[in-house]
Amino acid sequence: MSKSFSMLVLVLLCMLPALAQQGVSKAATKSRPASQGKKKTSSAPAADAPTREDVLKLFNLLQVAKTMDAVVSTTKQQSMEVAQQMIQEKIPQASAAQKKELREKIEGIMGQALGPDAIKQMLEATIPVYQHHLTKADLQAMVAFYTSPVGQKILHEQSAMVQESMEASEGIQQRIARAMFQKIDEQIEKVAEAPKEPVR
Repeated sequence: MSKSFSMLVLVLLCMLPALAQQGVSKAATKSRPASQGKKKTSSAPAADAPTREDVLKLFNLLQVAKTMDAVVSTTKQQSMEVAQQMIQEKIPQASAAQKKELREKIEGIMGQALGPDAIKQMLEATIPVYQHHLTKADLQAMVAFYTSPVGQKILHEQSAMVQESMEASEGIQQRIARAMFQKIDEQIEKVAEAPKEPVR
């Protein structure tokens, strides 16, 4: 069981940037003209690409860092619950002092791995992606929307919606992970237990 939970945590960590920037992607798609619907094949930004400062301004307006922080906070909480279950499985007779020591070490590991520097690196790595897929006009259209009353409401409610969505789906994610990895374990065991064919 601990393998399933560990893999779930890994999947959650990998999903952080995608979850935090989901709203950005949707708005970008809506703001692009039909003629720009196809993906560009070049990896270099187009001539009309937004500057780094333009993208950072959009990120700031969309509160991407704040949203990512909310996702990270929920992931840390879920990861700590998983870690405590792992401690119980690995060291069922652990003393209160041992549990406290392990909890502090785990919090330190997660704090280092998912701290402000990690979020900053993820945002920086994303800037060229937006420069590649969006034009300066795209960003201007997005800024216009997100400064409107509806856009402001979305931004205001965004963190709470992400938090509540993750909490609402937590049980489903765990159930899916358990079922998935149980089936994988069963298939691995079948292959391992099958009689080996003689080498010719």
